[in-house]
Amino acid sequence: MHPVFAPLLPADYRFLVEVIEGPIGLTDDRHLHGLLRAVEADDTPEARRALALRVEHELRYLGSADLAYLVRYATGKEAGVPLREVVRDVAKKLKVDVPMGTEREMLEALAEGYATQQFAGLPPEEQQALLERLGVEQEQAAAFLKKSAGVFAIPALIQAFGIVVVDGLIKTVLFGAIAKIIGAQFAARLFQMLMARLPWWVGWIGPAAWSLSISWAVLDVQGPAYRKTIPAMLYLGLCSLRERAETPAE
Repeated sequence: MHPVFAPLLPADYRFLVEVIEGPIGLTDDRHLHGLLRAVEADDTPEARRALALRVEHELRYLGSADLAYLVRYATGKEAGVPLREVVRDVAKKLKVDVPMGTEREMLEALAEGYATQQFAGLPPEEQQALLERLGVEQEQAAAFLKKSAGVFAIPALIQAFGIVVVDGLIKTVLFGAIAKIIGAQFAARLFQMLMARLPWWVGWIGPAAWSLSISWAVLDVQGPAYRKTIPAMLYLGLCSLRERAETPAE
């Protein structure tokens, strides 16, 4: 099983499967859902590994535009771009610089980089409102925004507000972006599923969550593959960050 799937719980797999399935492309929805039901019914290491391998296979397929790959896919042969290339391609599409490292490190950098990029692009009054909704005092938020002059970085945000607020900001921005791509109604259903099955998501994301009406930048997402790979990579980055936040420092 690829290490990027190590932090995932059954509800996370449900989220990913729902995102990557669909009528466009060659995704084997019946097989995917069969493997997913096996994990949800009896969460054994063997069931998780089988599902993780299939999800990886589908993501590698979606990340490949090679016509020869479609032929190999249809004949059941192993094919597709490495998962690392899917991450790099999504980062390029989102205009985020992702340093080389493990795939998990790259996904975390993608999630943090895109969140700070989008936060920086908001009008100052919306930046202020978001910070206040995440629990920052009005005067503290205003002073930080004035001092930062539109330049933001995760370490500076953590130093100013603490990890809980920064985690909330990242998750609020990324869930907002995911909702923009997959559609508000579809996103609402998936987010409600996450809240019901993993209630601690709510506290970790923060009180603003995905309900904020913020003018996120409109993504120029052309082609059905990006409508699946971008949300999937951002969500994998979120899950990796979630596990890191929950793991006590040694």
